[in-house]
Amino acid sequence: MPPRIVWLGGILAVAVWFSGLKAAQDDAKKAADPPRTRGQAKVEEIRPAAFPQRIWAACDFEGQTPDYAWFGPPEKKNLPAYPGNMTALGVSEKPYKNFSALMTGVNPVPGPMMGKVNKLYCRYYLKGGTEATFQHYSLSSNDNNHIRVTGLTDGKWSEATLNFSRDGQRNDGKPGVPFKEGERMDDFKIFVGKPKDGKEYELLLDDLIFFAEDPDLPAEKEPFPNRVIFLAAFDTGIDAKSKDKYWPGEFEIVTKTKGAPEGAYWGVAKAVPKKEGKGKWIRLQIKPDRPVGEQTKLRFRYHLSGASAMTVQVFDVTDKDNRHIRLQDLKPNVWNWQYLDFTKDARRNDGGKTPFAAGHRVDDLFFFVESDGNQEVNLFIDEVTLFDAARK
Repeated sequence: MPPRIVWLGGILAVAVWFSGLKAAQDDAKKAADPPRTRGQAKVEEIRPAAFPQRIWAACDFEGQTPDYAWFGPPEKKNLPAYPGNMTALGVSEKPYKNFSALMTGVNPVPGPMMGKVNKLYCRYYLKGGTEATFQHYSLSSNDNNHIRVTGLTDGKWSEATLNFSRDGQRNDGKPGVPFKEGERMDDFKIFVGKPKDGKEYELLLDDLIFFAEDPDLPAEKEPFPNRVIFLAAFDTGIDAKSKDKYWPGEFEIVTKTKGAPEGAYWGVAKAVPKKEGKGKWIRLQIKPDRPVGEQTKLRFRYHLSGASAMTVQVFDVTDKDNRHIRLQDLKPNVWNWQYLDFTKDARRNDGGKTPFAAGHRVDDLFFFVESDGNQEVNLFIDEVTLFDAARK
C-alpha cells in the first residue's frame, strides 16, 4: 500500500523513500553494466537515428581525390546493395607488416577538425572473425587512438558506430580523453587478425562517416544519412597556397578571426563577385564527379546579409544541365541551417523533366545571391554536405 501524505514530516519521509529507491535502482544498473575499459568496446550502436550536428570527414569511395589516400584497392563486385552505390574499399597488403593479417583505411587530408563527442560510422564486410582494431591518428596529440572492437558480424555486409571520445585509448597508454574539440585527425586504419595465425580473412569497407555530436544541442529531425556524396567544412588546408588544391572553386575562405561572422566555427566560404552579371556566387567544384543517390539532399549552414533570396544549384553531368532550387524570405544576419531535397524539389534550368535518378553524376555546386536594392550583399557558407538520404 503506498504511503499516505498527511503532514510535512510525511512528505519528507516519502521524499527520502523515493530517493532511496532511485539510489538502489542506480546501484543495480551499475552492477549490471560493468565499468568501461578504454581501448575496448563491443558493437552496441549500429546506425545513429539523427543527422549529426557536424560531419567532419567522410568517404564513400565513389571518387578519389589525388591527396585523399586509400589504403586498399577499389572493390566493384561485393558491395552494400542500394541505388547509386558502385564502389567499396578492399585490402592491398596481406599480411600487413608483422602486425596484422589485414589492414585497410583512408587518410582524410588535410587533417579535418573534430568536434565535442567524436564517432565513426561505417559499413563493413568481415569474413573469418568477429573482432578488429579500429584506429585513427591525432595530428594534435601526435599519437594513434584505438578501439579493439568485438561483436562484429561475420560473413555479410553490416554497419557499426563507434564512440572514440568515450572508448578510444592512446597507443602510448597515456590517460585522458582522446579527440577533443578542435583536434585534427589524420590516418584511419582497421586491422584484422595476426600474420600467419592460420585463418582466412576478408575485409571490405564502405561509407565511412566521421562525425561529432554536441550533447548541448537538440537532435536533428533529419535521419542519419545513407551515404555522404560530398563534404566541405573549410577548416583546414585554407592558406593561400593550399586553397585551390583542397577546395577548388570560386570563393574566398575566411576564419572567425579574419572576417567570418560571429558564430562561425573555424573557416567558412565567402561569396565573391560574379565575373559576368550581378550579385555574388560560391562555386564548389566536386572533383572527381560523383554519383548521386536515390534521394539526394543538401545540408549547409549560411549567413546572409543584404539579400533575402538565394539560388542553389548542382550540375548534373549525366543530363548536362544544372538543377536548381530557389530560396525566398531568408533570415538575415544570423547563422541558419538549411536542408534541400534536390531529388524532389530541384528543377532543370532548361525546363527538362528527366528525374534526378540514382547514379546521375554531379561535378559542381553553386550558391547565387543578388542584392535587395542597393545594399551590399554578403554570403558565407559552411558545413556543406551533399548526401543520399536515409530510406524511410
